[in-house]
Amino acid sequence: MKQSNLRNSTLLNEQFPTILIRFSEIGIKSPKTRKWLTRKLISHIEFILKNNGVEDFQIENRFSRIFVFSEETDKIVHLLSNFIPGIASISKVYECKTDFREITEKIREQFLERLRTHSTFAVKVKRTGKHPFSSVEIAADIGEFILDNTADSNIRVNLTDPEYYLYLEIREGLTYVYDQITKGLGGLPAGCQGKVLVIISGENEDIANILQLYKRGAITIIYSTIQVSQYSKGYQEAISKLLALQQNLKKTERVIFSKDKQFHVEEILDFYQKSQCLSIAMSKTIFEDISMKIPTTIPVFVPYLVENLKEEDISIFYD
Repeated sequence: MKQSNLRNSTLLNEQFPTILIRFSEIGIKSPKTRKWLTRKLISHIEFILKNNGVEDFQIENRFSRIFVFSEETDKIVHLLSNFIPGIASISKVYECKTDFREITEKIREQFLERLRTHSTFAVKVKRTGKHPFSSVEIAADIGEFILDNTADSNIRVNLTDPEYYLYLEIREGLTYVYDQITKGLGGLPAGCQGKVLVIISGENEDIANILQLYKRGAITIIYSTIQVSQYSKGYQEAISKLLALQQNLKKTERVIFSKDKQFHVEEILDFYQKSQCLSIAMSKTIFEDISMKIPTTIPVFVPYLVENLKEEDISIFYD
């Protein structure tokens, strides 16, 4: 990666937005744990971006935020929001000094034309650190600037239900201006919770099960109750895509493991031990068939949370 050249590029800073990443559950952990989880998250972001052809980028961790600098902002936002757990939300932001003149100039350059296409707007300010103004004061001043510079468009302020939001995040001497917030997967960074053996049988619930565990930081090892050839091509590809997201998996673990003949619980337990897993997860259907044969010393999860996953959360792996 040409990281140093990219970060110092005036063209990039002026013409391309920076990607701001907000933490999910990482933010409520103790300082030591938060630092460890942040490293995990950054490492996973690098892994996913490189594996998806993003070569020229730089990641910085500052102000309890992660920033990604790249010209491929749309592609990166798509990857961050759909495939990387541990992220609460993402915004494409324009950075400037915390100076009213610089902030308004950035708004003039990047947002005034967008504002003119809407009938109502509101300015929302989030402030960290000490400043000689309050969030309400700066929001009012920015709103007045927008009205003065869009008088020809008849746009007006609506603080309760605006058609357009302009956001300012002021963090000490730097301000980030943006108008969109993209929701992330939430959860914990991938690979922070150890290995879980997931037993699959061809149900859509299997995909949701693996995705839910992935979002909770687990490394998923897959064992199939039937031969892989019996699965549809779409199902196999969905499983493969989920496994490809996990940088902690060894090459031999990035496949669906199954026996040629009908499986036995003993084979699953042997595979569980050899893979050094910490628990077993399965669908409700499989649980009803084999739960009584699994020793009580092994934690077994039947994630009912998969029922709350939206269809689009799963369908993206069938594309």
